[in-house]
Amino acid sequence: MSITENGSDLLDRIESFVPHTEFTMSPLASGSLAELLNWWGQRGSNFQADSIDINIDTAPHYELGVHRVDAAVDSGATLIHFTSDIHVDPIVTRSIIGLLTRKDAWQVTFEGAGATDSLVMTQLAETVTMMRAHREQRGNARALADLDPSGVIAFYTGALLAAAARKTPVILGSTQELAAALIAHRISMKASSWWRNGSTSPDRAVGQAIERMSIPAGLPLNLSEDQGIGAQISIELLNTFTGGQDS
Repeated sequence: MSITENGSDLLDRIESFVPHTEFTMSPLASGSLAELLNWWGQRGSNFQADSIDINIDTAPHYELGVHRVDAAVDSGATLIHFTSDIHVDPIVTRSIIGLLTRKDAWQVTFEGAGATDSLVMTQLAETVTMMRAHREQRGNARALADLDPSGVIAFYTGALLAAAARKTPVILGSTQELAAALIAHRISMKASSWWRNGSTSPDRAVGQAIERMSIPAGLPLNLSEDQGIGAQISIELLNTFTGGQDS
């Protein structure tokens, strides 16, 4: 897939979502599992999941995310998820989520396991400062991705738009992926119909992001860590019930 400098060629390829009409639900599925299978059945074909990795040896950027998705889909992937050894500064991640969901900093701040009150208050103050400094960039979503100097957010943004253009579902597994998804959603609202979150979470930033994009919240696991476990479990369930492949 070729893209122009501003990505317009890529965006032209993203069409309004039309669900598959032929889908038979497994009689063994109910509840959240049935919801997962129904989401897949409306979007998927022969199941072949592919993990797109970002490690410390990668120099991630928007165009690389596009090309990595293209390569995965061209190799037969019908569902994509991400893994990364690079962790985006949580101040950047939560500032992006707060700006694009139009929530205050405290509404996207989370006190995770082991976090002290002092650390949380420091992170909250820094998030407030960053959101105030970049509030005018809400209308320039690509500029928000550039707040992340690692390039990971830009990589995910390109990858998510490319996946939507290739009509390939994506399961998200971390707040940094959700931050990128919000940027991609701001660029093309049609793209988010191809995504779902891996798992429910007590993290308010997760709830704000999925509500803004109107994507499925994921399996009711209530996970609070950014390890992508919900996405991995979703993929394993899909693999089991579809008899597919996970690479």
